[in-house]
Amino acid sequence: MTSSFLQPGPRRGLFLNAAGALIGLGIAGYGLFTAKDTQTAIIPAEDLALVNNRPILVADYETQLQTQFGVAPGEATPEQRQRVVHDMIREELFVQRGLEIDEPSVDPDVRSALVNAVDQEAAADAMSRSPTEPQLQDFYQRHKDKYSTEGIMLLHDLVPASGATIPAEAAQALRQGMALPAALRKFGLKESDKVKGEEFYFAAKIHLGDALYAAALKLDAGAVADPITIDGVPHLLVMERSRPPVALDFGKAHAEVLGDYLKDVAQLAQAGEEGFLARRATIRIASEYRK
Repeated sequence: MTSSFLQPGPRRGLFLNAAGALIGLGIAGYGLFTAKDTQTAIIPAEDLALVNNRPILVADYETQLQTQFGVAPGEATPEQRQRVVHDMIREELFVQRGLEIDEPSVDPDVRSALVNAVDQEAAADAMSRSPTEPQLQDFYQRHKDKYSTEGIMLLHDLVPASGATIPAEAAQALRQGMALPAALRKFGLKESDKVKGEEFYFAAKIHLGDALYAAALKLDAGAVADPITIDGVPHLLVMERSRPPVALDFGKAHAEVLGDYLKDVAQLAQAGEEGFLARRATIRIASEYRK
């Protein structure tokens, strides 16, 4: 005798529908609780806590303990540990809220910090790769003029104390050994105060300007230049002492070359990151700001 339950009919259809629904709910529930980013009660071993499923790392906690209290995790008091946990959770909550209200897009300090973080991230990987000696030597050869000792000069830049000319015999008198104070009095000259005392070559260049600095580079210690007029003002350069820069060979410049090489690599990486981001972005600039 066949059971009436197995025979086609409304009761059998209802049962199958219910069973199907239960199975579907079971599959959905399994997927829901095993999907990526699903919040669960399980905290991974490397995490101290999860805040809205965002991890706070144990390594960061230990670093903050050391920074905040100067103690290792095993030496911290319960109060110190609780304080750090509280501070880290508070920070994460506020960071998440800031992102939620799009704070990074409007706060200039936050925007600056984000730009700097991306810049540093782009540079970090490039700078972590140690260059080979041939790479450094090639960089040194391409920038050889940069590597030298600091030159020092004691230069007098004389200009008229009154009037608009420097007597032609002033330079000759100084070359023949007339003392500088006597020459100032006799020929009506004074210091321009562009340079004062001994200066590094790079500083003298800044203070003198390109034209006067170029004239000064031609002078040995004790030499006097012919008068030169700059912007309508005559100048008479007297080089009292000079110790020109001395080029450094690769061995002596090695540390500086390495630092400059890594800086250059970082800048290239940052420029590459900027180019990549610009290429994948849609950027539209109003016509009046394109030039």
